[in-house]
Amino acid sequence: MRDISAKRAVELRWPEVSGIVAKEIKEVLGLQVQCRANVVDGSFWDVTFINCRLPLPKLCQLLQATQAAPEDWEDALPDEGGTDVGGIGIVLAEKLIARHLHLTWEHHLITADSLWLVGVADIPC
Repeated sequence: MRDISAKRAVELRWPEVSGIVAKEIKEVLGLQVQCRANVVDGSFWDVTFINCRLPLPKLCQLLQATQAAPEDWEDALPDEGGTDVGGIGIVLAEKLIARHLHLTWEHHLITADSLWLVGVADIPC
């Protein structure tokens, strides 16, 4: 017989995800940026900045604030050698959410209307 275990989960609707990312950008950079979460095929999501582009030094500040690993920096920085970005990917966005909520999680589930964080645990202070 298979063992069944319960996992703590948190549901964040996409407008809430957008708001959390915007709040963290405000907290870290002091910039008011309107954000929109974009879902692609239920397997990927990212965040677009509305009417704003973020200079690379500001993007680097966000990466530093989230203690991003070297591979996360590689994921976040533009390939084309540009000087600014019009949004952030799933990795940095989830790091900002974790920072804001003081949570970690084992998995995420992407649905049309929500981001589910599964196997949630509080970050010790």
